[in-house]
Amino acid sequence: MRLFLLVVGLLMVLQVSAQPGAVTADLPINRIVVLGDARFELPADQVQVSVMLRYTDPTDARKAYNAHKAAEQKLIQVLRDFRIDEKDITYTLLNVRKNVDYYPQPGQRREEVVTEQQIIFKLNDLKRYADLQLALIGAGFNQFSAAFGSSKAEESKVKALEKAIEVAREKATIMARSAGRTLGGVLSVRDTEETDPVLQRRYVDTSVRVGYGSEKASVDAGLLDIPQKIIIPAQVKVTFELR
Repeated sequence: MRLFLLVVGLLMVLQVSAQPGAVTADLPINRIVVLGDARFELPADQVQVSVMLRYTDPTDARKAYNAHKAAEQKLIQVLRDFRIDEKDITYTLLNVRKNVDYYPQPGQRREEVVTEQQIIFKLNDLKRYADLQLALIGAGFNQFSAAFGSSKAEESKVKALEKAIEVAREKATIMARSAGRTLGGVLSVRDTEETDPVLQRRYVDTSVRVGYGSEKASVDAGLLDIPQKIIIPAQVKVTFELR
């Protein structure tokens, strides 16, 4: 008898959950889910430079470490020469390790001590970027890369997110009105990866757009004289109540 009641109860639960009208706490029937997109274009007024320090020695960790520290001092001097503010400098911890080749040529066993560290900084004067590259190479730094940036990127991330939510509301209002319904309040806001909005997850698209403006660059001007724009996108998924 108990087994019979248990089976009947289980069948009733499965039947209710399978009904089209079933409602869950986070997915009510009367809802509308809309994507909102926004993007801001900012003038590029910075260059973000990444320098990789990497030094090796066949056996002596101290020698590799000393070479690394000497390179640090050279890099610090370059940063001072170009007046890079400390708040615009970030770096990873110095990593020292030993690499062992376990599959060398017959009769050989290769070992190597390696130091690695990444330094990232911002140059706020685009016209000095060429001189900076020459200074880095002259100081012995050959592993570096750079990308355009904007000093207003962080505040624009917030504005882009706010605009994306506004766009979502406008779209939802039109859709609800067209369906003869009324838009209610916001039930949830997520980014497109199904997580709560986190501003740090909004990113700067380092691809740039050329803007010549009203004054075209002269024939003798360099490429850095042509204004560039940074694209900052945002996309959110907003669930509204539908009345």
